[in-house]
Amino acid sequence: MTMISCLAGWCGATLLPPAPGCLAEVTLRHMQAVSDALIAFGLFTIPCLLFYLVWKRRDLPYPRMSLLFGALLLACGATHLAEVFAFWQPAPSVAGTFKLAAAGLTLAGAVALMRVAPHALARPGPEELLVQNAVLEERVRDRTTELTADNDRLRREIAQRRQAETDVLHLNSSVLRRFKEIKTLFDLLPIGVGIANDAACREISMNPALGLMLALPPGTNASLSAPPEIAPRSFRVLAQDRLLPPDEQPMQVAARENRPVLNTELTVERADGAKLVLLVNAVPLQDENGRCHGCVATFQDITERQHADHHQRALDRKLQETQKLESLGVLAGGIAHDFNNLLTGILGNASLARMDLSRTSAMLPIIEQIELATHRAADLCKQMLAYSGRGLFVVQRIDLNQLVEDTTHLLNISISKTCVMRFNFAAKLPAVDADATQLRQIIMNLVINASEATGPRSGVIALSTGVVRVDQDYIATLLHPGGITPGDYVFLEVSDNGIGMDAATLEKIFDPFFSTKFTGRGLGLAAVLGIIRGHKGALKVYSEPGRGSTFKILLPCADGTADNIDSSRPAADTGWRGRGTVLVVDDEETVRSVAARILEMLGFSVVLAGDGREAIERYRLEPARYALVLLDLTMPHIDGEETFRQLLHLNPGVKVVLMSGFNEPEAVSRFTGKGLAGFVQKPFEMGSISAAVRAAIFQS
Repeated sequence: MTMISCLAGWCGATLLPPAPGCLAEVTLRHMQAVSDALIAFGLFTIPCLLFYLVWKRRDLPYPRMSLLFGALLLACGATHLAEVFAFWQPAPSVAGTFKLAAAGLTLAGAVALMRVAPHALARPGPEELLVQNAVLEERVRDRTTELTADNDRLRREIAQRRQAETDVLHLNSSVLRRFKEIKTLFDLLPIGVGIANDAACREISMNPALGLMLALPPGTNASLSAPPEIAPRSFRVLAQDRLLPPDEQPMQVAARENRPVLNTELTVERADGAKLVLLVNAVPLQDENGRCHGCVATFQDITERQHADHHQRALDRKLQETQKLESLGVLAGGIAHDFNNLLTGILGNASLARMDLSRTSAMLPIIEQIELATHRAADLCKQMLAYSGRGLFVVQRIDLNQLVEDTTHLLNISISKTCVMRFNFAAKLPAVDADATQLRQIIMNLVINASEATGPRSGVIALSTGVVRVDQDYIATLLHPGGITPGDYVFLEVSDNGIGMDAATLEKIFDPFFSTKFTGRGLGLAAVLGIIRGHKGALKVYSEPGRGSTFKILLPCADGTADNIDSSRPAADTGWRGRGTVLVVDDEETVRSVAARILEMLGFSVVLAGDGREAIERYRLEPARYALVLLDLTMPHIDGEETFRQLLHLNPGVKVVLMSGFNEPEAVSRFTGKGLAGFVQKPFEMGSISAAVRAAIFQS
């Protein structure tokens, strides 16, 4: 009753439906209304919760079924709510409508439930869900393991990629640094480098060294194969004095034929007039298939090296010539020594035979011919000695003009009758230090050669003197400069208008016994060269076939005025007689016997010794016996110099006259200041022996 009282008080008495029946019936209706209201409230609440759950959990199964049931519950709730309102205001149509809707939704729910039931029944139960859950958990764990491994692999790959990126950056930095180094090296190389990036070599980049060689500014295309409007014009390339077309350049050939072109010497003529000799090496650049896509070449300037090679070859030729001349000089000196010993026997015996003949003897002309031939042979020995470099017999300060004038008569009778001599003497010519006899020999040799060069036709032989200033450039033009130095030189020039000589003949004219005539007559120009070298001079020769020859002798200028030259020989006093014992020392028996006979005819007793050892032993036994020692210079075992030294040790006052086939200055130079009493030149005759021995005996 309390609930009813409350509802009655809440609703009001006027809201209560009219009660047709008793109070119990009214109470029952009130309870029915409250129940319907509560049911309606519950039925409205449940769909709201279903709708909210479906909206929040879209993943729940059968959402449409849930929505359908929610709608059904709303329809049922509306039916009960209609029942509640029907207590006060009956509205059968509204209640019927709600019930019809509820019925429809119920049927739809039943149909839907029948369709869903098999699927719902097919869903796993709790145990199956547990199993499936375990399987899923296992799969999740496996997948998690795989994902973890994949993540680790990805992390490693990321780390490797980062390391690779770092390595690439480092490699790029190294490549860039190496490129800069190569670029710096490319720019600093003293050898020219050209690089073509196309097979036709139409564009060639170059380093500064090559640009300097070709006189091109930096960045210029150095290719002669480039289009005419951009091709360089500051140089041209020659090979063996022939202009080289662009397609025959080493780089173009190497790229076109896809092969290296090595050690090619080219001459580059620049617009400024400079000429360079370049050594070119070109190599093609090939791709992975071996096809040429460019070319690289080096250009080395060998101009100085080529000049040095030419200079070295010239020096080698001169050295060979010098060595040949020195070797032949040694040979000539040895031959002259032996030949002089033979001539000593001939001339000495001839002079002894003359002493035994009367002035009316028929044999006297024969003896004179023998002596004349011997003197000529002695002159040949002097030539050989001159060629060996021992030609300064008697050095005097000579006026070359005066010497040539004094020799004029001898020259005129020596040349061909068809030749004319002309003289062109320089005034106030400086003197020269020389041997007059040897200079006469040079003049005679050159003038006779000039006369023979003119042949049977009319010719002119010109002798000129003067002074010339010699520098290094002038020295370089001399065939045999010897050791001359720059300075002033007196020259004697002998020229002719004869047949002349070619280059091959000029290279041989100073060889001993070489001659362009049918038969040679001695050392000839070789002796001339030896004499000039002995005077520290030089000889310049110019000749062309058909245009004659010119020989120019250069001799150093001497200080002071020239000495008077007296070419006459003092007559020997053959009436003089001496006494005492003379020790004759020589390794040649002929020389010993001739000297002994001459000395015996002069009144001396003679003791002979075959070498220095024997002479020393004989002198040691009786040093006071010998008034004089006639000593040869060149002997085996102990030579004349050592023999003289030991004789001085035995007797400091010993008088020694030296004999030698060498010239006097050469022979006695080693005895200067040692007390040598005299000198006899081989080959000797009675007069020369008499004069030398007499001068030594009466020497104070």
